[in-house]
Amino acid sequence: MSFDPSVPPTESNEALREALLSLRRDYDALRQAGADVQQLLEALESLLGVEGEEDPFVRVFSSLRKVFTFSQALMLAEPEGGGEALECIVAEDAGLLHSRWPVAALFRKVMGGKVVATFSTAGLPEWEVAAGLGLSPAGSALLVPVRVRERRGILLLLRDPGLPGFDRGNVGLARRYSVLVSHALATRYAAESAAESRRLLELSRQLRQSEQVAKRNADLLQELVRAMPVGVAVQDEAGRLLVVNDAGAQLLGARVEDLLGELPPHLRAEGEQAQEAQLHLARYRERLAGGLPYTRERSVTLAGEARTVLLTGTPVRIFDEYLMLSTSLDITERKRFEEEMQRHAFHDPLTGLPNRALMNEIVDKAVRAHQERGMFALAFIDIDNFKQVNDYYSHGMGDQLLIAFSRRVAESLRPSDTLARISGDEFLLLVDPAQNEAEVARVIERVLEACRRPFVVECHELLTSASVGVSFYPAHGGDYETLRRCADSAIYQAKSLRKGSVAYFDASMGHALTARMDLEQSLRAAVRDRHFRNAYQPKVRLADETVVGFEALVRWVEPDGRIQPPGVFIEMAGELGLLDDITLQVLDDIARELPCLSRHYGAGISVSFNVSAQQAGDMQFIDRLLAAISASGIARRLVVELTEDALVAAQQFQDAVLPRLRALGVRVSIDDFGTGYSSLSTLADITADELKVDRAFITGIHERARSQGILKAIESVCRALQISMVAEGVEEVEELEYLRSHTGIATVQGYCFGRPAFLEDLLPRSGA
Repeated sequence: MSFDPSVPPTESNEALREALLSLRRDYDALRQAGADVQQLLEALESLLGVEGEEDPFVRVFSSLRKVFTFSQALMLAEPEGGGEALECIVAEDAGLLHSRWPVAALFRKVMGGKVVATFSTAGLPEWEVAAGLGLSPAGSALLVPVRVRERRGILLLLRDPGLPGFDRGNVGLARRYSVLVSHALATRYAAESAAESRRLLELSRQLRQSEQVAKRNADLLQELVRAMPVGVAVQDEAGRLLVVNDAGAQLLGARVEDLLGELPPHLRAEGEQAQEAQLHLARYRERLAGGLPYTRERSVTLAGEARTVLLTGTPVRIFDEYLMLSTSLDITERKRFEEEMQRHAFHDPLTGLPNRALMNEIVDKAVRAHQERGMFALAFIDIDNFKQVNDYYSHGMGDQLLIAFSRRVAESLRPSDTLARISGDEFLLLVDPAQNEAEVARVIERVLEACRRPFVVECHELLTSASVGVSFYPAHGGDYETLRRCADSAIYQAKSLRKGSVAYFDASMGHALTARMDLEQSLRAAVRDRHFRNAYQPKVRLADETVVGFEALVRWVEPDGRIQPPGVFIEMAGELGLLDDITLQVLDDIARELPCLSRHYGAGISVSFNVSAQQAGDMQFIDRLLAAISASGIARRLVVELTEDALVAAQQFQDAVLPRLRALGVRVSIDDFGTGYSSLSTLADITADELKVDRAFITGIHERARSQGILKAIESVCRALQISMVAEGVEEVEELEYLRSHTGIATVQGYCFGRPAFLEDLLPRSGA
């Protein structure tokens, strides 16, 4: 396998490498343990063959070659006749026989039962005789205690200078050998002890069982590696495969049996690919020698399908060998998932266009590209009257219109331009590059023309238009957010002039944008600090001019005492999502001030307040509103005023909200009737208690026969449906007299009887 060393391995690959190395170490340890067991068993069989008067230490010496590797071997034993020095009773070199060795601290330690290994014997008192015997003090020595009955001995193994010294493994094996020899010989000479014999047999059984376990674990390790879903391979310094499992072989396109001991296919190619294979092999050896791990992705074809494989390689040193541990993992599905997540994160799910986040990156990239020279334009596009499509058809049809709109606009653009949907019916268009403003104007005009053509959605022909606001880089800003705000400010100018038009940002719009931002911040602070108050306008019974109720009209009272009418802030509050909190503040103030109004105007008066069309269709807000009404304890004295288009469009309000309002005792009023686009026949489908005729029909009604006819028709329908009527906007005495003389309208509201006023201004009027 071949990998790119530029990318560091992932933590999962590091963990896998460590696991494999651990398994390899366990396997090697078990394999070595099995070999040791076999050697000890053979030595045991040799020791158990001692017969008659044969010196047991001689038989111990004969078993050495089955267990240890050494240059010289001596058996030193206590003389049978006694004495301090040890005598060499067995040696491969006959010249060493019968040599006597003094007993000092080292020998006493060994004869006490300790196995000792030394890398040099120079300076040891016991080695005073070594020079005369031709033994070098620079070699390594292993001293093993051996005991038969009361006679103690030392098995002395020597390795010549220049050879590896005895290591910890040799010491461990020597300990077992010492115990085995001592017990074997003790058992041989103590046959009367049946328990000792049984223990020896059990030791032999355990040794053989350990050998079986070692073999089983080695086989299990091999099967586990082969069954792993991740491709695993181990290569030697020449690149040959020492280990490869089924998953790794599959990615190499061959069988495991055909790969072991061979170079991977890409390292042994012949013919035209031979030179490339040699380059791969050279790079492999460089990576192995450098000791740096690497990770890379590689495209392969498996069963005719393109797949993506994550390859890792980690150079390792195990014992004295330099090996390359490689893994391979098919990440095709993960890559597809990542790409899908990337698409969802940066594209609008409905239209497939770039979303706000991606458009931000695209514009920032354009800024970097044009830092030295050049220009581009950022256009804010808004579909005019899109909300009506959602309200009067369905949100599903609105979605289809958005899809059709985005396709048509995209078709009118140049290949280098980018269209994004940032929210609802709002789009951003990047016109890049642009030689001058005239070139941008031509692109925008094509967009506007495309939007004016009818859209056919679900067999309905929809006529719409789009308003556009444009800002330019670098004239109007040097980053995405500044350019977007400027384009947003320009589109407000376009909508205020004429829907379906375009406006280009200029300095005056910048001042307007600043003023709007200031107003927005002030409005947010006002909502937070509850700087809103109710101004109450009376509703008067026409027959005796008695106040029967009030309409609560919200006013924003600034800290300096300035009063802002609803026209200044209501639309912005709706855009900023603040209108719900304002409405609930209005309800709180009504509940707090109604007792005072009742004391001066009668316990039967009602108070009405307005709910916007947007709020009427928002069930989350409705739930909050109904909970607040229920908690207020004044539900039966409240009237909720909604515009006729809200009642017609929000079918959910009719079906789900009105029954809950009725259950609480709240009445419903249709506000500004006649200004919408409903007909009189729609009144039959609206469940309402009250209808307020818009002042457009009341103004000058005594002189306008057409308005008089319409008012009579409305009155006739309301009488049939048992809906009470209120004439609002009555300002002239002539209007009042006409209503009193020629209609059956019982209640009026307008400047004739009072302007909206705060509570403290109403009380003196009542004589308080």
